[in-house]
Amino acid sequence: MCGHPTQAFHHRGVGSASPGDYRRCRHCGLSMLEADAWLDREEERTYYKTHENRPGDPGYLLHLERLITPLTQAIPAPATGLDWGCGPHPVLADRLRKKGYQMAAWDPAFGPALPAAPADGWDFITCTEVIEHLHEPRASLKAMLHRIRPGGVLAIMTEWLPEPRQFNRWHYRRDPTHVAFYSPNSLRWAAQHFGCTVDLPARGVALFTRSQCSDAEHP
Repeated sequence: MCGHPTQAFHHRGVGSASPGDYRRCRHCGLSMLEADAWLDREEERTYYKTHENRPGDPGYLLHLERLITPLTQAIPAPATGLDWGCGPHPVLADRLRKKGYQMAAWDPAFGPALPAAPADGWDFITCTEVIEHLHEPRASLKAMLHRIRPGGVLAIMTEWLPEPRQFNRWHYRRDPTHVAFYSPNSLRWAAQHFGCTVDLPARGVALFTRSQCSDAEHP
Protein backbone atom coordinates (compact mmCIF):
# COMPACT_ATOMS: atom_id res chain seq x y z
CA MET A 1 0.00 0.00 0.00
CA CYS A 2 2.79 2.43 0.86
CA GLY A 3 5.34 1.26 -1.71
CA HIS A 4 7.97 0.18 0.81
CA PRO A 5 9.58 -3.27 0.52
CA THR A 6 7.68 -6.12 2.13
CA GLN A 7 8.90 -9.18 4.00
CA ALA A 8 7.75 -12.78 4.03
CA PHE A 9 5.19 -13.11 6.83
CA HIS A 10 3.34 -16.42 6.68
CA HIS A 11 4.01 -19.56 4.67
CA ARG A 12 1.07 -21.70 3.67
CA GLY A 13 2.62 -24.98 4.75
CA VAL A 14 1.43 -28.50 4.00
CA GLY A 15 -2.26 -29.00 4.71
CA SER A 16 -2.86 -25.35 5.60
CA ALA A 17 -6.30 -23.86 4.91
CA SER A 18 -4.61 -20.69 3.68
CA PRO A 19 -4.95 -19.99 -0.06
CA GLY A 20 -1.27 -19.06 -0.31
CA ASP A 21 1.70 -17.24 1.23
CA TYR A 22 1.62 -13.75 2.72
CA ARG A 23 3.93 -10.76 2.93
CA ARG A 24 3.84 -7.86 5.39
CA CYS A 25 5.04 -4.28 5.28
CA ARG A 26 6.67 -2.99 8.45
CA HIS A 27 6.09 0.62 7.36
CA CYS A 28 2.30 0.68 6.92
CA GLY A 29 1.47 -2.66 8.55
CA LEU A 30 -0.45 -4.11 5.60
CA SER A 31 -0.31 -7.88 5.13
CA MET A 32 -1.07 -9.16 1.64
CA LEU A 33 -1.66 -12.51 0.02
CA GLU A 34 0.90 -13.05 -2.73
CA ALA A 35 -0.58 -12.31 -6.13
CA ASP A 36 -0.07 -15.78 -7.57
CA ALA A 37 -2.73 -17.06 -5.14
CA TRP A 38 -5.41 -14.49 -6.07
CA LEU A 39 -8.58 -15.74 -7.73
CA ASP A 40 -9.48 -14.29 -11.10
CA ARG A 41 -12.50 -11.99 -11.32
CA GLU A 42 -14.94 -14.68 -12.42
CA GLU A 43 -13.82 -17.00 -9.62
CA GLU A 44 -14.27 -14.15 -7.16
CA ARG A 45 -17.78 -13.42 -8.43
CA THR A 46 -18.74 -17.07 -8.06
CA TYR A 47 -17.43 -17.16 -4.49
CA TYR A 48 -19.19 -13.91 -3.53
CA LYS A 49 -22.50 -15.53 -4.42
CA THR A 50 -21.97 -17.99 -1.56
CA HIS A 51 -22.00 -15.19 1.04
CA GLU A 52 -25.14 -15.08 3.18
CA ASN A 53 -25.39 -11.32 3.77
CA ARG A 54 -29.16 -11.02 3.53
CA PRO A 55 -31.65 -8.48 4.92
CA GLY A 56 -33.51 -11.12 6.95
CA ASP A 57 -30.45 -12.21 8.94
CA PRO A 58 -30.61 -10.64 12.45
CA GLY A 59 -26.94 -11.41 13.12
CA TYR A 60 -25.81 -9.64 9.97
CA LEU A 61 -27.99 -6.62 10.72
CA LEU A 62 -26.49 -6.41 14.22
CA HIS A 63 -23.03 -6.68 12.66
CA LEU A 64 -23.78 -3.68 10.40
CA GLU A 65 -24.81 -1.59 13.42
CA ARG A 66 -21.14 -1.44 14.44
CA LEU A 67 -20.67 0.92 11.49
CA ILE A 68 -24.14 2.45 11.22
CA THR A 69 -24.15 3.87 14.76
CA PRO A 70 -20.93 5.94 14.55
CA LEU A 71 -21.61 6.89 10.91
CA THR A 72 -25.06 8.32 11.61
CA GLN A 73 -23.61 10.24 14.54
CA ALA A 74 -20.90 11.71 12.32
CA ILE A 75 -23.19 12.44 9.33
CA PRO A 76 -26.79 12.93 10.45
CA ALA A 77 -29.65 12.48 7.99
CA PRO A 78 -30.60 13.77 5.53
CA ALA A 79 -27.42 13.20 3.54
CA THR A 80 -26.34 11.45 0.36
CA GLY A 81 -24.21 8.31 0.43
CA LEU A 82 -22.79 5.55 -1.71
CA ASP A 83 -22.41 1.95 -0.55
CA TRP A 84 -19.19 0.90 -2.33
CA GLY A 85 -18.94 -2.87 -2.73
CA CYS A 86 -22.51 -3.65 -1.70
CA GLY A 87 -22.56 -7.20 -3.07
CA PRO A 88 -25.66 -8.69 -4.69
CA HIS A 89 -27.86 -7.59 -1.74
CA PRO A 90 -27.41 -3.88 -0.79
CA VAL A 91 -28.52 -4.45 2.81
CA LEU A 92 -26.59 -1.54 4.30
CA ALA A 93 -27.92 0.94 1.74
CA ASP A 94 -31.48 -0.20 2.47
CA ARG A 95 -30.96 0.21 6.22
CA LEU A 96 -29.67 3.74 5.75
CA ARG A 97 -32.55 4.66 3.42
CA LYS A 98 -34.92 3.74 6.23
CA LYS A 99 -33.05 6.19 8.44
CA GLY A 100 -33.60 9.08 6.01
CA TYR A 101 -30.50 8.93 3.83
CA GLN A 102 -30.47 9.14 0.04
CA MET A 103 -28.38 6.12 -0.98
CA ALA A 104 -26.81 4.69 -4.11
CA ALA A 105 -25.15 1.27 -4.16
CA TRP A 106 -22.45 -0.23 -6.34
CA ASP A 107 -20.39 -3.37 -6.57
CA PRO A 108 -17.70 -3.95 -9.23
CA ALA A 109 -18.49 -7.67 -9.35
CA PHE A 110 -22.23 -7.28 -9.89
CA GLY A 111 -22.67 -3.89 -11.60
CA PRO A 112 -24.20 -1.72 -12.85
CA ALA A 113 -21.77 1.11 -13.52
CA LEU A 114 -20.39 3.20 -10.67
CA PRO A 115 -22.95 5.98 -10.04
CA ALA A 116 -21.82 9.53 -10.70
CA ALA A 117 -21.17 11.51 -7.55
CA PRO A 118 -23.16 14.68 -6.81
CA ALA A 119 -21.50 17.84 -8.08
CA ASP A 120 -19.88 18.57 -4.70
CA GLY A 121 -19.23 14.90 -3.84
CA TRP A 122 -20.98 12.33 -1.69
CA ASP A 123 -21.56 13.23 1.95
CA PHE A 124 -20.23 9.77 2.78
CA ILE A 125 -19.20 6.44 1.28
CA THR A 126 -19.60 3.16 3.14
CA CYS A 127 -17.20 0.30 2.52
CA THR A 128 -18.14 -2.72 4.65
CA GLU A 129 -16.17 -5.96 4.38
CA VAL A 130 -14.60 -4.69 1.15
CA ILE A 131 -11.05 -3.46 1.64
CA GLU A 132 -9.81 -6.97 2.42
CA HIS A 133 -10.69 -7.83 -1.21
CA LEU A 134 -8.76 -4.94 -2.79
CA HIS A 135 -5.85 -5.84 -5.05
CA GLU A 136 -4.68 -2.20 -5.11
CA PRO A 137 -5.69 -0.72 -1.74
CA ARG A 138 -4.07 2.71 -2.14
CA ALA A 139 -5.60 3.32 -5.58
CA SER A 140 -9.04 2.18 -4.41
CA LEU A 141 -8.99 4.32 -1.27
CA LYS A 142 -7.93 7.30 -3.37
CA ALA A 143 -10.84 6.67 -5.75
CA MET A 144 -13.30 6.59 -2.85
CA LEU A 145 -11.96 9.69 -1.13
CA HIS A 146 -11.89 11.61 -4.41
CA ARG A 147 -15.67 11.17 -4.65
CA ILE A 148 -16.41 12.50 -1.16
CA ARG A 149 -17.01 16.18 -0.48
CA PRO A 150 -14.54 18.01 1.79
CA GLY A 151 -15.70 17.31 5.32
CA GLY A 152 -17.39 14.09 4.23
CA VAL A 153 -16.72 10.62 5.62
CA LEU A 154 -15.43 7.33 4.27
CA ALA A 155 -16.75 4.64 6.63
CA ILE A 156 -14.83 1.35 6.51
CA MET A 157 -15.44 -1.93 8.27
CA THR A 158 -13.07 -4.90 8.16
CA GLU A 159 -11.42 -7.26 10.65
CA TRP A 160 -8.17 -6.08 12.24
CA LEU A 161 -5.12 -8.27 11.85
CA PRO A 162 -4.63 -10.52 14.88
CA GLU A 163 -1.32 -11.13 16.61
CA PRO A 164 1.13 -13.00 14.34
CA ARG A 165 0.87 -16.18 16.41
CA GLN A 166 -2.91 -16.19 15.80
CA PHE A 167 -2.76 -15.56 12.06
CA ASN A 168 -2.49 -19.23 11.09
CA ARG A 169 -5.88 -20.05 12.66
CA TRP A 170 -7.59 -16.77 11.79
CA HIS A 171 -10.87 -17.49 9.99
CA TYR A 172 -10.76 -14.27 7.99
CA ARG A 173 -7.76 -15.26 5.91
CA ARG A 174 -9.36 -18.55 4.89
CA ASP A 175 -11.74 -16.77 2.55
CA PRO A 176 -9.86 -17.06 -0.77
CA THR A 177 -11.13 -13.64 -1.92
CA HIS A 178 -9.53 -11.92 1.10
CA VAL A 179 -6.12 -10.70 -0.05
CA ALA A 180 -5.30 -7.64 2.12
CA PHE A 181 -5.36 -7.36 5.91
CA TYR A 182 -5.05 -4.17 7.94
CA SER A 183 -4.14 -3.11 11.44
CA PRO A 184 -5.35 0.18 12.94
CA ASN A 185 -1.89 1.55 12.14
CA SER A 186 -2.39 0.65 8.46
CA LEU A 187 -5.45 2.88 8.32
CA ARG A 188 -3.74 5.62 10.30
CA TRP A 189 -0.99 5.53 7.68
CA ALA A 190 -3.61 5.81 4.91
CA ALA A 191 -5.32 8.72 6.64
CA GLN A 192 -2.05 10.62 6.95
CA HIS A 193 -1.14 9.81 3.36
CA PHE A 194 -4.42 11.18 2.03
CA GLY A 195 -4.57 14.17 4.36
CA CYS A 196 -7.57 12.89 6.35
CA THR A 197 -8.37 12.48 9.99
CA VAL A 198 -9.42 9.02 11.14
CA ASP A 199 -11.51 7.84 14.07
CA LEU A 200 -11.65 4.20 15.19
CA PRO A 201 -14.94 4.11 17.13
CA ALA A 202 -15.23 0.30 17.33
CA ARG A 203 -13.12 -2.74 16.60
CA GLY A 204 -12.85 -3.13 12.84
CA VAL A 205 -14.45 0.25 12.10
CA ALA A 206 -12.68 3.33 10.76
CA LEU A 207 -14.18 6.70 9.81
CA PHE A 208 -11.99 8.81 7.54
CA THR A 209 -12.97 12.47 7.39
CA ARG A 210 -11.76 14.23 4.28
CA SER A 211 -10.21 17.58 5.09
CA GLN A 212 -11.12 20.76 3.28
CA CYS A 213 -7.91 20.59 1.24
CA SER A 214 -7.08 16.88 0.93
CA ASP A 215 -7.41 16.69 -2.85
CA ALA A 216 -4.05 15.05 -3.49
CA GLU A 217 -1.93 12.34 -1.97
CA HIS A 218 0.86 13.35 0.34
CA PRO A 219 4.43 12.26 -0.39
